[in-house]
Amino acid sequence: MNNISLFFNKFLNLSLKLLLLFIIISSYLLLNHFKATSFSIICIIGFVILFFITYYFLKNNFKKSIIAILLIFALIIRILCFLNIDSIPIGDFNRMFICAGDFLNGSAYMFKGTAYIARFPHMSITVLYFALIRKMFSNPLIAIKLINIIFSMLNIILLFFISKEVFEDENKSIWLLFLSAIYPPIILYNNVYCSENLAMPLLLLSILIFLKAFKNKNTKFLFLLLSGISLSFTQLFRPIGYVMLIAYIMFILIYFKESIIKKITLSLSIIAGFIIPFVIISYTLIGLNITENPLWHGTEPASISFLKGTNIKSGGSWNEEDATLFNKYDEDYKKVDEEAKKIIKERLTKTPITNLVLFYISKYGRQWMSGDFAGAYWSEVGLDDAYNKQDYLKMLGKSEGKMIVRISEQGMFFIQLFFVSILILSYIGLYKNRKNINFKIDLFYIIFCGVSLQCLITEFQSRYSYPFSWIFLILAMTAFNNKKSNYTGGTTWKS
Repeated sequence: MNNISLFFNKFLNLSLKLLLLFIIISSYLLLNHFKATSFSIICIIGFVILFFITYYFLKNNFKKSIIAILLIFALIIRILCFLNIDSIPIGDFNRMFICAGDFLNGSAYMFKGTAYIARFPHMSITVLYFALIRKMFSNPLIAIKLINIIFSMLNIILLFFISKEVFEDENKSIWLLFLSAIYPPIILYNNVYCSENLAMPLLLLSILIFLKAFKNKNTKFLFLLLSGISLSFTQLFRPIGYVMLIAYIMFILIYFKESIIKKITLSLSIIAGFIIPFVIISYTLIGLNITENPLWHGTEPASISFLKGTNIKSGGSWNEEDATLFNKYDEDYKKVDEEAKKIIKERLTKTPITNLVLFYISKYGRQWMSGDFAGAYWSEVGLDDAYNKQDYLKMLGKSEGKMIVRISEQGMFFIQLFFVSILILSYIGLYKNRKNINFKIDLFYIIFCGVSLQCLITEFQSRYSYPFSWIFLILAMTAFNNKKSNYTGGTTWKS
């Protein structure tokens, strides 16, 4: 097993040298589409000033002071972003918000039969969350955005502690805090009414607990169980838990010295933590007559999402041709599933291999190339296009929506330049980690590969990779890995 862990480390390193290169090229090409506006120049100047402030405080060993400064700055910039725009829910977010209001009025139609939420049950808990906010606050839109800011601050704190576990270097953790404080996606998405804002802190908490699990022999199983529980709650808001579960199990099986029986036991511990709460909550909702089916079983087959993901004409995005298949077969789950799988097979076997390869390379590059992960778009599009915009403005107590700075036009040069720089650092880190092996980094490489594969299979949306946008911040810090290898033929953790 010792040789397997080293071989897999080399395999990941070599693979990502190619995979990350595609993203760097795509992101750089996208950067060339944006102009350096005055707002972007101001952002660049602000970045440089904060960089030198951080450098000065670290050089003089004022670590607690710079941590406080960075956290205060992070909060201020998030509040300014909040004040910049009167965001309006649109698309699925709009539908979930409306359903939340109907649920408060005593109706549960949205969770039954082939209603939209029943077709996509991963939205169920978010609808209930919106309902709770609408019941508790007179201005729920403002409340949700403020809660998002709290979650965003929690994200950067969790990233700080994850970095300490991975690098065991407080200076690196402070630099990661600096990057995450100004990282555009986890700032811009605070103005978006999406479940990803709820899922991300739970996901990061699960990862932090997982990393801590192997420091103490006596609490290893308990920590893995807790990591699985946190991942289970992540799954309630975004269906990303399965990828993480596979990544955890792979990491345990490949990188740890324990016997195969103990590795299986450790894996079962985290699986139990993931499954038990998910099942309990699912059947509790059924018992309360809120939902009809378990949360993992939508009345529209998952194959429809896979079908959209294979549509070359739409670039793997949502398209009416594939979306209407559900209605074409009278919403019959079995017939729809069979037909979707048949079409998928035809597309994959009858499309020329060159076209297919180019399609998936393009889809992969587009999935990760945008430095804001479409956060600017989703925060602004509702104010532009929502059919019920006036209803939301009335809820906000306004007749017209406010947008002081249109980030999607004035801020994208800075955002994309920042992201390309982070990607380049991540790429340099592949060479540093090859010489100075830190096996903990391999966990994030595995997660990235798993998420990338999931995004290739399913319908394309930049938003779907947003819950993992932070991963590049961790990888960027590997560019400064100057420690000698601590490889001893197996994991860096002692059992």
